[in-house]
Amino acid sequence: MSDFAAASELGVRTSTTMRYDRMDGIARLAGEGVLAVPVAGTYTFDRVQEAASLSLSRRTGGKLVLVP
Repeated sequence: MSDFAAASELGVRTSTTMRYDRMDGIARLAGEGVLAVPVAGTYTFDRVQEAASLSLSRRTGGKLVLVP
C-alpha cells in the first residue's frame, strides 16, 4: 500500500500492523496458486533508485523485488 489516504477515500480498510501469525497461510495460498503475487521486476541494489522511481510512479503492474 503506497497511498493510505486514497485507500481511505475509497473505503479500503488498512492496517500498518504486520500479522506475522498469518504469514504461513498467505505463503501456502501463494504456493498453491490461489493467491497471485505478480512481480513486475527484480532490481539489484545498485538499481534501487530506478526501482524507487518506478514505485513512486504507481505504474509498476506488480511487486518490485530487490535482490542482492
